[in-house]
Amino acid sequence: MIKSIEKYSKEAFVGTSKYVIGLKSIIATICKNTACVLVMGEKGTGKSFFARVVHLEGGNQPKDFLEINSNLFINRAEVLFNKINNFIKDADQTSSEINTSKTIYISNIEKLTREEQDFFYELLKKLNEMNLKVRFIFSSTKNLEGILDEIGFSKDLYFLISTIPVNLLPLRQHTEDLIALAEYFLRFYNLKGTNSIKGFSEEAIKQLYNYCWPGNVAELKNAIERAFLLGKGDYIQSQDLILKLNVQTENILSSNISLLEDGKENKIEDKTLKAALDVFKKNYVTKILEENNWNQTKAAKVLGIQRTYVIRLINELDIRKK
Repeated sequence: MIKSIEKYSKEAFVGTSKYVIGLKSIIATICKNTACVLVMGEKGTGKSFFARVVHLEGGNQPKDFLEINSNLFINRAEVLFNKINNFIKDADQTSSEINTSKTIYISNIEKLTREEQDFFYELLKKLNEMNLKVRFIFSSTKNLEGILDEIGFSKDLYFLISTIPVNLLPLRQHTEDLIALAEYFLRFYNLKGTNSIKGFSEEAIKQLYNYCWPGNVAELKNAIERAFLLGKGDYIQSQDLILKLNVQTENILSSNISLLEDGKENKIEDKTLKAALDVFKKNYVTKILEENNWNQTKAAKVLGIQRTYVIRLINELDIRKK
């Protein structure tokens, strides 16, 4: 799934997996009504893009889409309320237009204060009574259902906003769409830029598959843009992607589990993949430095990265010579 700069359309959901086909079907269903939608997925999976596609596929105007990031309105409830009320007031004046509705997209709703949650609950109840053509789409990077009590989220609001729940999968869970996405981005940059790159080398494709893509489709898009700018030949090469440090991580992790130990008889308390990868990187880079007598140039050659990146990793991961 991608965010096309030129056009927001369900046809821009690239891929042939059951997941992508299912998303297109869900969009077609949502466009037939103005029920509340709750979109959940990791950062970079395309939640904002999904909301815009739903809005425009319903035949609505771009100007009738309002996006609000809850992170920007913490302790600024009055600003948030005024912004939404003004938008809805305008919708009230134009609600007689046939096949036209407004969409309000609220992201990061797990960050809403209790006051803001109560506001949305009362607002949605009021709008249901008024029968205005306003659709609310909410999104969260968390699966809210299992953590409502933990984060203090209103159950009444949750059940109201989750009429149609949508789960956007991380890219690592639909890798069958990976190359189609990469080729789509490459075609886009070919049209936009002065380069003309035909495709990807076999090694580059292998690297794309081996990388775990913690930043999801958004990270893939950035990686292809970077490779497009750096590439010199007819095909993007593996070194153009600058993913080499992480390419073999999963394979190395499976055969070197001991590297995940912190060396102090302590296990990793944070069980997230990012935390595990950070611990692995720190211990693996330290191991390579030790094997090369802490010569950064030699270590960089073994790791297949630039010496400047080795220095950056040493600083970021707080690597110290023992």
